[in-house]
Amino acid sequence: MAVSFDEAYEAGAAKAESVAIGVISAEPAYLMNKDCEGQAIGLKGRVPVRVKGPVKKGQGVFAWEDGVCSTVATSAMVGVALESSDEEAETLIECVLKV
Repeated sequence: MAVSFDEAYEAGAAKAESVAIGVISAEPAYLMNKDCEGQAIGLKGRVPVRVKGPVKKGQGVFAWEDGVCSTVATSAMVGVALESSDEEAETLIECVLKV
């Protein structure tokens, strides 16, 4: 899930009008502040990203709604797809982050 700053919480689900700050990471390579509560947020590197709709390798991936991304260009760029998918449904796509 792509995340951005949220007024009620430190981070929340990113939307098209957000400034994306990272992606929830299930398997971080390096975990800073590991004793803190909350989920790990990937800031750099290769991370699986929730993407809805078709995507081609090398295409930009942008926050769209509720933390799910799309290839529809918005001001909230999350990364660049490292793989392709023809699925219309939401899928995990490995991306290199550009937040």
